[in-house]
Amino acid sequence: MQNLRIKVLMVLCVLANTSWALDSDRTAKIIIQGPGCKIKFGLKQTECLNGLTIEQGSLLIKSTYGLIKHQDKGIGSVLMKGEQVHMEQLMEGGDKMIIKANEIDYKKAEEIVYLSGNVSITSSIGVTTGEQLEFNLKTQEIISSDDMQQPFRMEIDQKDD
Repeated sequence: MQNLRIKVLMVLCVLANTSWALDSDRTAKIIIQGPGCKIKFGLKQTECLNGLTIEQGSLLIKSTYGLIKHQDKGIGSVLMKGEQVHMEQLMEGGDKMIIKANEIDYKKAEEIVYLSGNVSITSSIGVTTGEQLEFNLKTQEIISSDDMQQPFRMEIDQKDD
């Protein structure tokens, strides 16, 4: 199958069920697609070696590699890697949030998205960068890693206020 297209009801609440996402995104169908994806029922996972795209309303995530681990009737985790994984989504105020990282690892049970490798989060408030950041979906906090002495930087553009 050249283009595997899977429609799943409970797939990837990645940032779509958070309070800042558009209400319409939370109820939109989730579409996962990629060339050469393989569903491994015995391992309860879907692996996309040649790229993965996830869409749900205004949410769009693209990567050159993706691994989805299934749990019960939904998703346990989603790992996306690439030169730069690209994620974008419209916020309730109409602004667009764009996240780029070499790796995005979403853990559904923890409701945390781990971002690593040249991370950049652009939103209406400005740009946040770092090497390893965590985005807590429950608290809406962006946290720099405690494990390493890493640069954390936030630029706030006040021209738009």
